[in-house]
This record gives sequence, structure tokens and C-alpha cells, in this order.
Amino acid sequence: MDGVSWAIKSLTGEHKLCGRLDANPMVSSEWLCKKLMEDIKSNPDYPVEGLQERCRVMFRIEVKLRLLYKVRNMAKELIHGGFSESYGLLPAYAEMIKRTNPGSYALVTWTKEIVGATPHFTSCFFSFGCMIKGFFEGCRPIIGIDGAHLSGTYKGQMLTAIAIDGNSEIFPIAYGIVDGETGDTWAYFFRCLREMFRNFGVHREDWAFISDRMRGVDGAVYEVFPRATRRVCA
Repeated sequence: MDGVSWAIKSLTGEHKLCGRLDANPMVSSEWLCKKLMEDIKSNPDYPVEGLQERCRVMFRIEVKLRLLYKVRNMAKELIHGGFSESYGLLPAYAEMIKRTNPGSYALVTWTKEIVGATPHFTSCFFSFGCMIKGFFEGCRPIIGIDGAHLSGTYKGQMLTAIAIDGNSEIFPIAYGIVDGETGDTWAYFFRCLREMFRNFGVHREDWAFISDRMRGVDGAVYEVFPRATRRVCA
């Protein structure tokens, strides 16, 4: 041999040990999103295990669940819009509520850390006119307040105010979103309630507020409603 030439000594014409490669590294989230868009559009909560099986049947590929979670979120954002875009629409939403629902109260608060910078959302408060009217006309002056953590992309706290109607059923009054449950955020919520009441021509201050022992509520209640009565759930 001259060190360059070579020769085939034997050949197996039929390969029996080579299997199909199901895990294709070239499968991208963008490609999958396009292919699975109609499935996710018909069912936004399509289980990722079901999407995984669809990929096996339709494309004969094995896709990791982690990638399919990403694909499903991408598709939902393309269909419904993202969290950032939705928060950006809040001011327009507030104005539409006030324009189309007479007597409603809607407030969105933004802040700028640097002059000229893009404003950042900090809090909001909403109450529809029918809720306010129904509270004054059919409920006792007792307001239940509570807070719940938000589990979306942007964390925060939802604060709510409810009453009990003539049928002893829960009657929603207002809700708001803040960055956390503190004395300042509860004071913001109560100030919005007071302003909402006054806009409706109600100036009474002796409301009764009921809640569990949440942080910052006591001080905020008496700061905004000095004549209020405070009660704690058992």
C-alpha cells in the first residue's frame, strides 16, 4: 500500500442495527409553534403531554416537555398578546370603562424613575358603576377586604373589597392590583374606595371593615377612615 490508496474488502448491503433518530436537534421552538398553532388556538390549555404525542404522530419526532411548555407559551402570546402588552393597555382599558360604564371608577398609576424614561406600572383600581350602585342600594355598610398573590409572569397582589347583599350572598365592590401587601398599598386601596364613594355622592366615614390579620390593614383603615369600625375574622 502506498499510504493513500484503499480498498473495500467486504460490504453488508442491508443495515439492520441502525434505528431512526427521533430526537432531532434541528427542531426549534419557532418551527414547532408554527406547526402546533392551530391545536393550541383551539385549546389554549392543551396538555403538553398531548402536544408531545401529536409530535410523535405527525412528525415522528420526540420533543422534550420543557420545549413544549415554551412552545405553548409562545403560541398563547401570539394569539392573545403577552403580559407586557396587556399591562400597557391598562390605561386605555380604564378610560373605556369610564366611557362605556357610567358611574364607574378606574385608576391606573404609573411612575417614572428617570425623566424621559418609559413609565412603569405600579398599581390600579377598578369598580364598575353597577357594583357601586348595587352596594349602596342593597347592601349593609360592612366591607370585607382581602388580598391574594398573583401567579403570572409579573408578580404582585390583588386586593379586593366585597359586601353581603340582601340574599346573604357575596357582592363584589372593587378590586385593585399592587406590587405587594403593605400599609402604603392598603392606604392606596382605601383612598380609592373613599374617592369612589364620594364621586357617587356618599360621604359617610363610619364603615365596618372585616378581614383576617393582614399586614398593614389596621393603620391604613384608620388613616383613611378615622371613624371606621375594624373587625377581624375568626
